[in-house]
Parts: sequence; structure tokens; C-alpha cells
Amino acid sequence: MNFREMTEQDVEYMKTHSVSRGILKHQPIQTEFCFTLENRGNILGIGGFRLINQTTAWCWCDLTEWSHDHVIVTYRVIKEWIDIFVETHGLKRLQAYIEPDFPEAIRMIQHLGFKKESTLESFLPDGRNAFMYKRII
Repeated sequence: MNFREMTEQDVEYMKTHSVSRGILKHQPIQTEFCFTLENRGNILGIGGFRLINQTTAWCWCDLTEWSHDHVIVTYRVIKEWIDIFVETHGLKRLQAYIEPDFPEAIRMIQHLGFKKESTLESFLPDGRNAFMYKRII
């Protein structure tokens, strides 16, 4: 027996040969979507989505110091892009994790319509907990 890196052909093969209940049979072809938000040549932040299945995606973003000068517009654009992405892909659930000691991130995720769902114990690389936030559409 041998382990090797999975290929696209392996995924395609499993769509018709899996003995599971079919959860993975209908996976999206593209799972990663990454974006950059900029204003007049300055990067305000980056972010994206990772489709987990046909109706759920992880969300993430990281903002720069330039975003502080445009915080209202930055939040509005991020919210609009989230809404467009959700509608385009037919999503029903978004989720994101936040570091508990990062109040700015908590404020932003709540402003974007997310609600705290749970605590992820020992989730971060240094062993700290994280908060799981969700947005049900």
C-alpha cells in the first residue's frame, strides 16, 4: 500500500465510487475563493471563503492599518461581498473563528451579522481557545 498526494482525478473517482452516504459526492469543484480590498493603491485587507460543502463556508479576513481610515466603507464593502458570495453559491451557513482576546475582530464579525456559537478549545496553534461565530442565512 501507498499514500500519495490526492489529485483532482481522485476526487472525481470518489463521486461515483464512494461507499459513504454521499456527503462528499456533491462537493463544489472550486473550494477556495480569495479577495483583496484596496483603495487608491493601498491594500485595506484580504479575505476569502472556503466551501466546506454545498451550503456552508468558512470566512476569513485580515485588515491592514489603512482600513482604519476607511472603517465604515470597508465594513460595508465586506458585507456586500459576503452577501453576493452567499447568493451566488446558494449558501445557508457561514462560519468564522475569532481569537477571544481580539475585541476589534469580535466587533467586526458581529457587525457583519455573525453570532457566537461556541468555544473551540485548544484551537489555535499556541493552544489557546477560539470563538466560533456563525451566520445563518
